[in-house]
Amino acid sequence: MPHTPHPRHGHQHNDRNGHAAAPTTAQSGRTADPLTLLATEAALTDIDFTGLDLRQALRGQQRPRTLTRWFTEANLRGAQLAEAHFTDCTAHTADFTGALLDRARWDGGSAAGANFTDADCGDLLCDGADLANTKWGGAMLADANFTGCRMIGARLTGHRGLSVTFTRCNLAIANLNGLSLRGTHLVGIRFTEADLGGVDFRDSVLEDCRLADANLRAADFTGADLRGADLGELTIATAALLRGAVISPTHATQICAALGLTVLG
Repeated sequence: MPHTPHPRHGHQHNDRNGHAAAPTTAQSGRTADPLTLLATEAALTDIDFTGLDLRQALRGQQRPRTLTRWFTEANLRGAQLAEAHFTDCTAHTADFTGALLDRARWDGGSAAGANFTDADCGDLLCDGADLANTKWGGAMLADANFTGCRMIGARLTGHRGLSVTFTRCNLAIANLNGLSLRGTHLVGIRFTEADLGGVDFRDSVLEDCRLADANLRAADFTGADLRGADLGELTIATAALLRGAVISPTHATQICAALGLTVLG
């Protein structure tokens, strides 16, 4: 993926004719200090906070924010970001430990490698974001919703809260050990090589999902509908891990083949 340069602190923007653009409210008079802008403005665009400690600037800030900016390696531990709207933000390896992200929304952009440990992410909405290798241990994820997100290698173990929803997400090699997905309708999820040990799939529906080479040890599939799922190579051992699930005739034929049985119509 080609690297897109981002603006430096206090960078001057030009209009389409190459002339210096008129300063915006956020750029006029207070451009020298990005932290002051963060503390005083509710909406900022193209401000670079790479590597900065933002804790003091965000302390006690409760108002909703609209954020389009660079946060790579920024320190946002304990930040008050309830109802914040992150639009195409770049927050690679940023630290959101203990942050308040209740009812926040993340559209596009990337927080790959970011740390959300112990963050309050209730009712969080993430759409089309790159969340690869993120950490969510101890995070409150009640009613959080992830749609179209790249979550390869994400660690979702030990989080708090129920009713986490995933739709069309790539969770390959992710760790979901012990996650509760009971009664959910999962569409277009890639669980390839993911750790699904102990996951509660009871009464769930897996539509167009891929579970090839996933660790299914101690997962509970009681009442789960797997007819629309790609289960990979079905061996006798794998079939035993799916006990209680509803499977398709094609799946049944594969299991019979593994047992050395021939199915004739």
